[in-house]
Amino acid sequence: MRHLLPYARSGQVIGLLGGSFDPPHAGHVHVTREAIKAFGLDRVWWLVSPGNPLKSRGPAPLEQRMTAARSLMGDPRVEITDIEAHLGTRVTADTLAEMRLLYPGVRFVWLMGADNLAQLHRWGKWREIMETVPVGVVARPGDRISARMAPAVRAYASARLDGQARRLLGRAQAPAWCFVNVPMVDISSTELRARGDWSAAQGG
Repeated sequence: MRHLLPYARSGQVIGLLGGSFDPPHAGHVHVTREAIKAFGLDRVWWLVSPGNPLKSRGPAPLEQRMTAARSLMGDPRVEITDIEAHLGTRVTADTLAEMRLLYPGVRFVWLMGADNLAQLHRWGKWREIMETVPVGVVARPGDRISARMAPAVRAYASARLDGQARRLLGRAQAPAWCFVNVPMVDISSTELRARGDWSAAQGG
């Protein structure tokens, strides 16, 4: 299985952006590029999931989503992966545990939009995520206030890095997280699916 996984060197700081990417869109690209700049990441891996346990409706076929993501995200610092399909994991905390075993010495940062931070307490083993890897949070439209009131924020208030220290996040010992505000792209996979418009994912 090892040859099916992306390559990383010990000491690299790699951001992980997980999700169904159903469909991938310009917002994912924007968050990725802003996270690379904000947190000083060497690379970002998109973890295109087989399915989201929190969603009752199944996503489009994995290969379709992988192909769309590769055509959309043309940055050499970003790799599109289906790691969870190979690992057989469905819960983020389990994926992170497996990846730390597979990549000793690599420093991972879990990336998420502020909307996901607001509902992180609903994720399986969410505290294990916070305790395992640093977390970089990128603000998205309309989610700043709700994210700042989230249970995860309250539970780990003492682990928050000041925005001025954001580039140190990848070297920090978990629990550690940082919230950054960036210029926004107001688009979501949910909206695109509701319109039945996968093609709009390729736009700006």
